[in-house]
Amino acid sequence: MLTRRNLLTGLGLGVLVAGFDPVGRVWAAEGPFDRVPQLDGELVFDHSGVSTDNGQYVIREPLAVLRPKSVRDIEKMIRFCRKHRIKVATRGRGHSTHGQGLVAGLLIDSRWLATIHSIDRDRADVDAGATWLDLTRAGYRHRLAPPVLTGYIGLSIGGVLSMGGVSSTNRVGLAVDHVKELEVVTGEGRAVRCSRTRNRALFDAVLAGVGQFGVITRAIVDMVPALPMVRSYVLRYADLPTFFKDLRTLLTRNEIEDVFAQWLGGVPHIFAATAFEPSSPPNDSHLLRELSGSVAQAASLDFLTYVERVDTQVDDLRKSISWDELVKPWFDVWLPGSTMERYVSEVVPSLTARDVGAGGWVLLFPIQRSKLTRPMMRVPDDDWVFLFDILTAAEKPGPDPAFAKEMLARNNRLFDRARQLGGVRYPIGSMDFGARDWAAHYGERWPEVQRAKRAYDPDRILTPGPGIF
Repeated sequence: MLTRRNLLTGLGLGVLVAGFDPVGRVWAAEGPFDRVPQLDGELVFDHSGVSTDNGQYVIREPLAVLRPKSVRDIEKMIRFCRKHRIKVATRGRGHSTHGQGLVAGLLIDSRWLATIHSIDRDRADVDAGATWLDLTRAGYRHRLAPPVLTGYIGLSIGGVLSMGGVSSTNRVGLAVDHVKELEVVTGEGRAVRCSRTRNRALFDAVLAGVGQFGVITRAIVDMVPALPMVRSYVLRYADLPTFFKDLRTLLTRNEIEDVFAQWLGGVPHIFAATAFEPSSPPNDSHLLRELSGSVAQAASLDFLTYVERVDTQVDDLRKSISWDELVKPWFDVWLPGSTMERYVSEVVPSLTARDVGAGGWVLLFPIQRSKLTRPMMRVPDDDWVFLFDILTAAEKPGPDPAFAKEMLARNNRLFDRARQLGGVRYPIGSMDFGARDWAAHYGERWPEVQRAKRAYDPDRILTPGPGIF
């Protein structure tokens, strides 16, 4: 509890914040000010580790950081910030790359609300600050798992649901398509429960809403049975036409549920995987019949090893090349199936080692569009859409403004071309986007986006980083 007695406890920047000086527009530990409300958690000046994100080139120091111990804390502080016109953002694991979740006002550190409340046969009730890795491990003890998992799953529940959550599982939608209910604190400072049948407008706005309409504090998400083993295949290709042909064949057959592509050393590879019971292993010859790629790997992995494989790889990169400290101006764009091959064939051969880096990836995720249900999730209008990622990483750790500027300019050029071919931005990455760009991004839904902002964040204090409003 924040009281006079413990007001100045802590060391250095960890000193607790006691109030806000509306004249000087600064947070204060002592002196004349508008005192912050009593909190279950704490409000501190300490911005260590939260003033930048995964991109490592945008720096925005919050004036105060809320470490909530209850949803009441978030309600109280949003009301306080609304009164004083202070911008607010929420940080999960800081995995966006262009300052989307950074703020020079109040930062809510959701890691302090990370409880998994319950797991049942078809659902899990979980705080937004918990990670999908936490949930997957807890669920698997009951042989359950979320139906959609991003490649890297050390991401917060709330962060992923604010953006979309793309998986290599091709025909089940995105993470946002598997939410039963949310608890959201709006920009008015009200905690609201919402679902498809209750406060539906808020539910529709917040999922994939880029943090514009409320702070997700808790979610009830789908869980499905998880088979204990996964058969994983890697196929290597000498040319793009053959690669595209086999990729389309696998998608058309619908015999393998997990298919994506990655370029390794500039060479296209298809990664495919299917879950199974040990008593009924898949038939490799049947699943890979008439495909032209050379089989670089066919291996059976236990479920957790498979779904945590990218987390394991990133952990290794953290140790070997200080991956967290690399500048990472990522490029992420949705492409319609009708022009995907043309665009990828233009872009991939032009990429250099500098465009990717030892800590980077080039990826392609096919998703069946008919399985996407959330109105704020903007993708091209085609039967199949493909998320194309150039996850650039600098050569060495530490600041590199010139590299960030160079790659940001590259991303802008690549997006201009993608947009000509029907491409749509996936807003986790690095790109200059102005008001006109966002209006074009939302298209016919832009008036609805504006209405939702007026309804749920009338003073426009939430998540200024993306620059939508």
